[in-house]
Amino acid sequence: MRSDRRQEARPDSPARRRLPRPAVWLTLVVLSLALTLLGLAKYHRRRLDGHFDDIVRKQQSSSVDIAMIRSELATMNVARGALEREVDERLQLLSNLREQQFYIAIDTAQRKLRLQFGSTIVRECDVVIGPPREIESGGTTWKFVAFKGAMNATGKVEDYAWAVPAWVYAMDGVVVPAARPTIIAGLGKYIVTLPNGYVIHSPPVAASPLHGAKPASFLVSEADLRAIWPRVSSNTRVYVY
Repeated sequence: MRSDRRQEARPDSPARRRLPRPAVWLTLVVLSLALTLLGLAKYHRRRLDGHFDDIVRKQQSSSVDIAMIRSELATMNVARGALEREVDERLQLLSNLREQQFYIAIDTAQRKLRLQFGSTIVRECDVVIGPPREIESGGTTWKFVAFKGAMNATGKVEDYAWAVPAWVYAMDGVVVPAARPTIIAGLGKYIVTLPNGYVIHSPPVAASPLHGAKPASFLVSEADLRAIWPRVSSNTRVYVY
């Protein structure tokens, strides 16, 4: 006669053993630590991204500066050693140029004027470039030569009372009047003055004998020039390339 013996599991046997629940404070500590590590990881990633952006920004030369260098060097007829010196000087200029400032760039090929902050284009507009002229009248010659290069603006004037110069009449083949008029905004409501008589100006008023851009200078719509007006001063760098 067989008898079935059932072996009862002991209370402390592995099959019935349960792990103790962690204390609430320990759970909170682990959760807080996980959240802290996640925050630190995000912060570290932002720092890396910011560092990378700084590197890219510092290494990216403005297309304006590069185009200006190419334009200038292409017109030079110098020996190789002198050309290398010219390149070194211009690259040094670029490395010393503070990017975080406003400046004006005039692209004569695309006929665009751009207000830039570093490598960022803040505003872009069309520009009419006055053709270079040589005007003669009564034994007097006026020469307006095309210009490319870098300069600082010398100032700005609004609603300037323009004493119409003799060359304006001579350019149109008109007899120069004995008493030339002075016209408010005769050269334009907004005028940014540059060295050697160059200007960036808005369209002259209808009463002005000057129609269009001043020879070898730059004409921008009144709305566009008014928009960039607050950012222009005698310290504003202007690049023409």
